[in-house]
Amino acid sequence: MSEVWDRIQDLAQHIEQQFAESGLQINHADHDYDWHSRVYSSRHYRRAHVHTVDRRDSHKILILHATVFPHYNDPSPIWGFDAVCGPNKITGAFHDFSNGGDPDHAMMQWFAGKSQQYQWQRPRQLPEWAQAIFSENMIAAGNVSAGPELDSICDLAQDSLAYYLDHVGHSQQDVADYHMIQNRYCHYQKQNPHVVNSMVTMGTTENKIRRYMNEIQYPEIY
Repeated sequence: MSEVWDRIQDLAQHIEQQFAESGLQINHADHDYDWHSRVYSSRHYRRAHVHTVDRRDSHKILILHATVFPHYNDPSPIWGFDAVCGPNKITGAFHDFSNGGDPDHAMMQWFAGKSQQYQWQRPRQLPEWAQAIFSENMIAAGNVSAGPELDSICDLAQDSLAYYLDHVGHSQQDVADYHMIQNRYCHYQKQNPHVVNSMVTMGTTENKIRRYMNEIQYPEIY
């Protein structure tokens, strides 16, 4: 048994439950992806996506990815959480409220204050693609074993999601369109080479993972 895997699996289920309770599931087109993936939408947010890649038996790895995008007329931030986990530690966990149209949005300010509470948060040099979209308050942690740090990461993800779902959609505007900012976020997320490389290493073809990223994980709308 792995406490790290169990805790992240529980977090994934919690996130999906929050999406299911706040929105309606959008059916994917027929596909042959062999991992769990669900998308939801509501009048408060445009798109909430959670997926887990479970390769615990074959590659000793569990991956959790989740995002929430506001409607295009809403400058609320984009909520994002990712964790890559081996059996004994999280090798990387990343969490941010990223600019969705208003870098001074009250939700961004809330997250900035929240992120300062975590002493394990260590500044790190981000790659160029990440610098283009993540806020200066992005939380990043690595080599996290079971214990207080793992607990605080999971608690933060749950607390921030609850706050986000309570507040997203309240700043929708009748005549506004922020879809190009969301497209920009999706574009740069897809520049992360680690996603494709890790999935190919675990047996997924490059064409399949790129199609998934383009159609489901980070679709751009024009």
